[in-house]
Amino acid sequence: MRAVTKLVPLLGICSALVSCSAGAARADVLDLPFLSDSDSAAEGALKYQVSVAVDGDDEALKTLLSSISALVGQTKQGAADGAALVARARSDVERLIGGLYSEAYYGGEVDIRIGGKALDQVRPEDLASIPAGAPGGAPVEVSVHVKPGPLFNFGNVTIGQTTQTADAPSTQPEHYVLVAGKPAKAELITSAVDKLVEAWRASGYPLAQITEKEIVADHARSLVDIRLVVAPGAPAVYGWINVTGASTLETSSIARQTALQPGQRFSTSDLKRTRDRLRKIESIESVRIVEGDAVDDDGGIPITVEVTERKPRFFGATVSASTVDGAEVQAYWGHRNLFGEGERLKIDATVSQIGGDGLEQVQFDAGAVLTKPGVLDIDTDFFGELRIIRERPDTYESLGGNGKLGLAHRFDRYLSGSLAIAGAQSRIEDAFGDANYTLLSLPGELAYDTRDNRMDPSHGVNSLVQFDPVAELSAGSAFGAANLRIASYAPLDEDGRFVLAGRIIAGSDFGTSLEGTPATYRYFAGGGGSVRGYEYRSLGPTYNGSVVGGLSMLGASAELRMRVFESFGLVPFVDMATVSPDSLPGFNDKVYIGAGLGLRYYTSLGPIRVDVAAPTTHTQGQPKVGVYLGLGQAF
Repeated sequence: MRAVTKLVPLLGICSALVSCSAGAARADVLDLPFLSDSDSAAEGALKYQVSVAVDGDDEALKTLLSSISALVGQTKQGAADGAALVARARSDVERLIGGLYSEAYYGGEVDIRIGGKALDQVRPEDLASIPAGAPGGAPVEVSVHVKPGPLFNFGNVTIGQTTQTADAPSTQPEHYVLVAGKPAKAELITSAVDKLVEAWRASGYPLAQITEKEIVADHARSLVDIRLVVAPGAPAVYGWINVTGASTLETSSIARQTALQPGQRFSTSDLKRTRDRLRKIESIESVRIVEGDAVDDDGGIPITVEVTERKPRFFGATVSASTVDGAEVQAYWGHRNLFGEGERLKIDATVSQIGGDGLEQVQFDAGAVLTKPGVLDIDTDFFGELRIIRERPDTYESLGGNGKLGLAHRFDRYLSGSLAIAGAQSRIEDAFGDANYTLLSLPGELAYDTRDNRMDPSHGVNSLVQFDPVAELSAGSAFGAANLRIASYAPLDEDGRFVLAGRIIAGSDFGTSLEGTPATYRYFAGGGGSVRGYEYRSLGPTYNGSVVGGLSMLGASAELRMRVFESFGLVPFVDMATVSPDSLPGFNDKVYIGAGLGLRYYTSLGPIRVDVAAPTTHTQGQPKVGVYLGLGQAF
């Protein structure tokens, strides 16, 4: 028997039927997972070489079939022996027929020959066992000949239901991408079946199922006719909401966070939202939602929420360093479930500019944040924060404390925001003199983050918009501050080994004078967060020869992240920024540019970053080169 097939099990169409109208044959449709040989290159492996030919000169189809062929994919390893090679070829028949089905070719033939013989004529023991790489060893010739046959399109497609219901999703085939006249690819059919069931479940019928599936390939017409019938089952509301798996978290609190109310109409979107929301609670490691298998007499379906808790306490530390700004150490400790309802407490402290000009130059930032989830609804959290901060760049010195209370809300998976009331008391010394400030503000922010990896993103966008109206109570004045930060990442290849990353920073203080604005609200450039190669917060407008900062800033950075080897990468980069004494940057403001080259060592925690940067804009007193060491990408 030749290894030629017209009708083999169709990938992924459950238990539907394929009929060939050219004959009376019918075949059950089964799942055929791609098989995987465990053969590996070893001494004594049987060498072979493969040629693939596809009728019709369809290069795209040939590329697809070659990519799923085990014979092609494992050519370099060879085969353990003749029997393994024959077994690999037989499995390839099913693989390649499945590949044809995926492209809507249901009448195709696959002919695989080894040494010029059809598979059923090959005697494995007759295949010479030639050690891989042996001098003069001729590899076994394997040929794969594929006749795709005609392309099948969708023909007559009907969708019905066993009983009429008050509410029903669309039964139009086009809604499920089953469009008459379009190629009847196998994955479109399997996807349509899944989407149809999900559409009924989303309409409030949790037990909906397909009771009749008739999928017929008519070879005379080169069309695939489909008939699907749905049994909706009874409409349902949520019945008993049960929570299991919680040991320290209060189950009543978790039940509230689900936002599933008994008596509310069943909806799969509610379940997805609940799952996503609970996963964001830091005290919960995983969530599984189990639906009941029957609807009770009152129309309710029980829902069980199975959670796995994380360890309540956590701690950690990070270290970064720069030859320009010294070392920085950050440490934190926290509790994920302080009072039993998922309350989160985090205490952190950062000490920076270590190793500079002695202890006088050291900066610190210490504080605590308490967050209570789900105060107004499941997506809104309350938070309170207290901090004490000392800043000591060369341009000013400040010591102060602040606190704030606010609400944080998650609009969806990517968008979040917060609004708070904050108070601060500080003493600042700079070129304008010494001053005490008592500030009351309403800081708000909106964040949009679609990054695939926070430590080493290869695609997505990370943006932050901040607005802060501020009242200076001791002077009776007021001003506003607005900030924008956008970073974007674009992969240049399919594997994400080459990534172009860019960042834009903009900020403005308005409604105030330069001298009347606290130095902690003014804008400075320089350092790892803006322009590498310059000292931290050392660039900006001057007063009496001293840098005092500005009322606005505009900056940009660009990096080409190249993962040259598996564990090492190179990153050429350039940073620029301009700081203006006015609320809007002007064309006459000085532009500071730094450029350099970075080295990345990739670890499971993220890339270890070493950046070497040099200032290209001449500025008196700046170093000729700066080296920065940290964990994670620069932005």
